Amino acid sequence: MGAKLDADEFQIGQEIVGMPALSMRFHRLACTRNFFSQMVSIAVTRTAEGATRHKSPRLLKPAIGAICSRYQIQTGVAIASRGKVMTKGRAVLFMGARKPFEITEYEVPSPDPGAMILKVTQAGICGSDLHSWRGDGNPLPVPEGGRPTGHEGTGVVYALGPGVTTDSVGKPIKEGDRIVYSAVAPCGNCYQCMAGNGNWCVTGFFPRSTPHQFPFFTGTYADYYYVRPNQPRFRVPDELPDSVLGWVNCAMGTVTEGLMRAGAKEGDYIVIQGAGGLGLNAVAMAKDMGAHRVIVLDRLEGRLDLAREFGADHTINIDTEWTTPEMRRQRVMELTDGRGADIVLELVGRADLVVEGVSYLTNGGTFVEIGNIVRGNTVTIDTSTILVGKKIIGSAMYRPMLLPMMLENLVKKQGRLPFDKIVSNTYPLAQINEAFEAAEWQDRQTNVTRSMLVP
Repeated sequence: MGAKLDADEFQIGQEIVGMPALSMRFHRLACTRNFFSQMVSIAVTRTAEGATRHKSPRLLKPAIGAICSRYQIQTGVAIASRGKVMTKGRAVLFMGARKPFEITEYEVPSPDPGAMILKVTQAGICGSDLHSWRGDGNPLPVPEGGRPTGHEGTGVVYALGPGVTTDSVGKPIKEGDRIVYSAVAPCGNCYQCMAGNGNWCVTGFFPRSTPHQFPFFTGTYADYYYVRPNQPRFRVPDELPDSVLGWVNCAMGTVTEGLMRAGAKEGDYIVIQGAGGLGLNAVAMAKDMGAHRVIVLDRLEGRLDLAREFGADHTINIDTEWTTPEMRRQRVMELTDGRGADIVLELVGRADLVVEGVSYLTNGGTFVEIGNIVRGNTVTIDTSTILVGKKIIGSAMYRPMLLPMMLENLVKKQGRLPFDKIVSNTYPLAQINEAFEAAEWQDRQTNVTRSMLVP
């Protein structure tokens, strides 16, 4: 591609960036003007503190503009380390509750050392995405220009950053290999991360960036996905079909974490509120952990039929015979021989289900809140009902090292459980708005269990 930066330009880059590793990135990437504006701001701060002793910010700005014009050309994106301009890809931007998604295009950047770029093959529409799309609770503000969106999915290696030769457990990887990455990308430095609880990272665990800035592809609703250097990634076993991969790094991981945190074990009676993608995975994992009876509640009969295929011992349709919380509690007691449930998982995202779910518990039982990710939802509970050892715990996503275990478990369960039926609908990326409309289950019937966008 273009000539290397000359000595004066490279010195400017070093001065602006202030770190050898980042100055190498400056040397390799032609970044957006916005990126350079941020670097100038850093230079201004450092000049005020006396740490920058060479060219002033006033003199740096013209040089920055010249470098952008020379190396950025018109697109403001990276040039591939493989020596060719990388292709363009689409990315979806969330514009706000009930607003149509927008699709934009970027050229695909070159991955930094330790990073990789995936060509997305599947991107799931998770219940949390539906909550955001509806605008439930007190949603986070959407930045100007929209927000990259989507976290669940899988893909094949498109480009490997310098130094990347293996996955996170040491298995060799190359371009074209199938990868399941962790949707959890914690900081790695806080107390919780160092204690092995990356999904409890105090700085947050979802990798995100503002729109139109490197690395651009930070949501899975896109043609490409940028796996950051600190983001665990795992090569998919050759034996697994693509049809069982799209939901592993969200739905399966999330319920597995919840069951493990609750101490699921041989002989337990487990109740699952909700039979969507998470609920079906929860049935399979609860049975795998030795649950004696698994009871599933939902209002969609098709989902309950599928829950039985996954091993549910009993199902309760909340829209037919058991239409009130008290009726459902009575039914749960009947199905657990009068003792109640050892574990209840809430996977729907309705605050009123907390009180109802706690009422299903046996003394000493554990209620696991997973579905209520929406801020601002409150509930009133009689605290005297938990004095007999009942526990309410929250569980968010999963510890990344559960992923290889779950992939191995899927290999073992091939042909025994209908994991290929979890995805009920697929849509091209261009039909994302139709896909969300079809997946909506609130206050209506739908045949959708889990939808996948297939770019």
